[in-house]
Amino acid sequence: MSKKNIQKLLQQMAGKKKKKQVKKPARVAALEGRKYFADGSNDMIRQAQRDYNGSYISGDLGGVKIGNPSYKKYYKGLI
Repeated sequence: MSKKNIQKLLQQMAGKKKKKQVKKPARVAALEGRKYFADGSNDMIRQAQRDYNGSYISGDLGGVKIGNPSYKKYYKGLI
């Protein structure tokens, strides 16, 4: 590039400023994430729902329905 072209480019760039990135609040980001994973359409979510081995008999964690099948079977008369 010639010296004139470089100076012209620098003048064009001098007038432009970069836009600041707007960071989303944590609450908004969390809600957006739940929107995509709440229905269990993700393979990892479906596997976690199938293979869940925790203390919840049945419930909803972060918009994802989970439950321990053996606990459901054991406590079925009490629920």
